[in-house]
Amino acid sequence: METLRSRGITRDDVWQAAASLLKAGQRPTIERIRLHLGRGSPNTVSPHLDAWFAALGGRIQDPQGFAPAPGCPEPVTEAARYLWEAAMQVAKASAEAALTQREAALAEARAALEQEREVLAQERQVMQARLEGAEAAMAELARARDDATARAARAETAGAALQQQAETLRAEMAAARQAYTAMQQDFTAQRAAWDQERETVTQRAAANERRMALELDAARVAAKEVQKLLEAERKAAVERLTRAAEAASRQGSEMTRLGQAIAVLEERVRQRENLLAEYRDQAGAAATATAGAANPAIRRAPPARAALAAGKSSRRRMRGM
Repeated sequence: METLRSRGITRDDVWQAAASLLKAGQRPTIERIRLHLGRGSPNTVSPHLDAWFAALGGRIQDPQGFAPAPGCPEPVTEAARYLWEAAMQVAKASAEAALTQREAALAEARAALEQEREVLAQERQVMQARLEGAEAAMAELARARDDATARAARAETAGAALQQQAETLRAEMAAARQAYTAMQQDFTAQRAAWDQERETVTQRAAANERRMALELDAARVAAKEVQKLLEAERKAAVERLTRAAEAASRQGSEMTRLGQAIAVLEERVRQRENLLAEYRDQAGAAATATAGAANPAIRRAPPARAALAAGKSSRRRMRGM
């Protein structure tokens, strides 16, 4: 409602209110004019009051501006003159006060403007520094992104190479396992054959104790050959297993398994050597018990040669692996 009433205030209303305040000995101000009129906003009253103060100087310089009309009584003229002088003093004081107030306001506005200008300059410097920092950060991020892309490409290439190496190692491991399985199967078959041969020899020794005396020399020669064959076979097996272990050295835990397999094979070779020694002991005992039976033993010599031939055949099979 006040806004609607403020729109109805005119310049004449403000000027008349200012003149009334001046005649009452009060300095016209925005608030006093609003109180005098009972309405009006500062934004509406202020320009009209400024215009009134601007025109006040011209009216003051014109003595007839506030002169009484011709034919007025002398007391009225004196009162008018008194009011004129009082108005002059009040107007002058009001003008000086308004000027001082406006100069102070202008100085404050200038100081505030200068301070705001300094703040804006500082903010501009801060924003410039932030902008430069952001640009540097963006450049650094771009470099980091390029480095990350390059590292990712290298990692992908390295991953493909490692995958290929893993496939190669898996193939080598499978081949080594197949070789180990074949060697184990062959060794099992050989051991079964040796066990059967030992049983046959034991039975023949029990049945032909008197014939073993003359076969002792032939058996010793055969035993030496068998020993040589076994030694050569053991060395060949150890060499092959060693090569297989070296080829599988990059396979981690498989190396341990192959080492264990080598140890097992060596243990089995030592067992065969023990069996051979036992065979020699049995042959020596049989030779002592049947020292006088020479001709039959000569006729039964083929079993020792068969044992020698079996050792050679086993060594050829081991080499063929």
